Amino acid sequence: MQDILKSNTPAFVFDTAVLQKRAAQIREIVGETVSLCYSMKANPFLVTTMLTCVDKLEVCSPGELAICKKLGVDGSRIIYSGVNKGITDIREAYEYGVGIFTAESVRQADLLQQVVASADSDQKAEVILRLNAGSQFGMAKEDVFDILQRRETSYRSLNITGIHYFVGTQRKRAKRKIKELQVLLELFEDIRNSFGLELKK
Repeated sequence: MQDILKSNTPAFVFDTAVLQKRAAQIREIVGETVSLCYSMKANPFLVTTMLTCVDKLEVCSPGELAICKKLGVDGSRIIYSGVNKGITDIREAYEYGVGIFTAESVRQADLLQQVVASADSDQKAEVILRLNAGSQFGMAKEDVFDILQRRETSYRSLNITGIHYFVGTQRKRAKRKIKELQVLLELFEDIRNSFGLELKK
């Protein structure tokens, strides 16, 4: 540590023990029924440390998946996200054994279906649909409902288990958080009533 602090070049210094302690505190606050997921995009060099204290790792690009493969990360612990993943990226992740995929658009749901249906396996891919929260990312509610409506016909190889609703970072106001959670609760109820589907995530 002393050598790094005396370095003549810019450097990041992380105290991994403090990081693990904070993750443990978060787990204590939210309880065991909530899974923790670390998004590796900002600090991929902390993957090995974070895997000791979170359940899942969010991977958003082929480069991040390559890092995980090099480190030997268990594919079942990866959530493969990202708005720009194409069929080659999806196939590579699926063959690696990625546990959960997000579908950021109808096109991505179609590509996921194509990859999984063409694989020599009867196992479905677990998928979380990304709902737009007022940004350029994710699908409109109508697109989400269209996929759910056709899940037994057009998306038979996908096991849709939840909704990804990203509303931004640095959300500190409790009233906004409550309002956003209410949107999700109402959406899940609407999905249950419309499709008889009980989403878990």
